[in-house]
Amino acid sequence: MSIASDIRAYADNAVTEGRKVLDSTLSTAQAQLGGVTGQANDIVNRANSAVHDLRASAEKAVNVDAIKAALEPYVAQAKGYQASVTDRAEAIFAELRKDPRLARAFDVADSVSDAVVETMQERVVKPVQSLTGRGTTTAPAGSPRPAAKTTPRKTAARKAATTRPAAKKTTTRKAAAKRATSA
Repeated sequence: MSIASDIRAYADNAVTEGRKVLDSTLSTAQAQLGGVTGQANDIVNRANSAVHDLRASAEKAVNVDAIKAALEPYVAQAKGYQASVTDRAEAIFAELRKDPRLARAFDVADSVSDAVVETMQERVVKPVQSLTGRGTTTAPAGSPRPAAKTTPRKTAARKAATTRPAAKKTTTRKAAAKRATSA
């Protein structure tokens, strides 16, 4: 026999032995994995059963419908208070908005709040909505926030507060004319 045929025979025997070892190791690993998978399935089934039992016992212990029925009158009363307080606040706001000094402050606050809302929409709300896929309905393209429901009273108060009185305009013009003539 030649050395090449001896080496070939030796390599064939090594490959055959390696396959036997690999096959036995693989079958042992599959058996162990099957046992672990069965145990994991048992644990999951027991956990699901425990959750179901806890939910059922909680529903029996707490009568949600009775609690809702008991709280409804108080919720309705709170909503009534909310409406009256909101009406009062709007009336006070309309009165304060009539003062020219405060009207300017409110105008500045409105413009700043619009900028803040727009920035928050662009940098926080829209990225979060795109990541979560929730609340994808957005405001129209031009407005940073949804249009508020306005009553005729609110609209009239806003228009009255944003227009300057005639006396203000004339004093401003007079001051500008004096500056122009003195220069």
